[in-house]
Amino acid sequence: MDHRFKKENSAIIVVGKIFGHLEQSALFEEVYSIFEGRPPEVNLINEKNNGEAILKIINSDLVNSVHDVSSGGLLIALAEMSISSNIGISVDKPKKLTNSFEYFFGEDQSRYILEIDLENLKNVEKILKENNVFFEKIGATQKTFFEIKKEIKISVKELYKTNNQWYNSY
Repeated sequence: MDHRFKKENSAIIVVGKIFGHLEQSALFEEVYSIFEGRPPEVNLINEKNNGEAILKIINSDLVNSVHDVSSGGLLIALAEMSISSNIGISVDKPKKLTNSFEYFFGEDQSRYILEIDLENLKNVEKILKENNVFFEKIGATQKTFFEIKKEIKISVKELYKTNNQWYNSY
């Protein structure tokens, strides 16, 4: 299973709770040059439970793509998925969001992004619920734009270009 989105109009689900851990994160290091702090907590029970549920979903052929949320957090993982596939996203911010940086750049452990066909969504949700795995549907794939509603909207081609210019300059 790879991390490239496969098609438009698929559901995007985040598996695992988002607490917004920013200490020792790529955001703090790269943007603010802050290197202090504690690493994110690793709950081995959640790690195992979430991972086994993801494997069950993969083995049941219910998922199009999977990506772990790690260095850089949710936003970076979504960008990697979009850039590598040339397929965009439309993501809603949570209604009770208190801190966008924590939500989009936090590096909490045991999290995954799943791309699911809409007809498979109920089966995936059933597996996650049966295994006591926290998840939330955050949006969908789309043709042209990488979009966080009310925050940013950029074409996937422009995102790719910006990423490559930065990387080559770095």
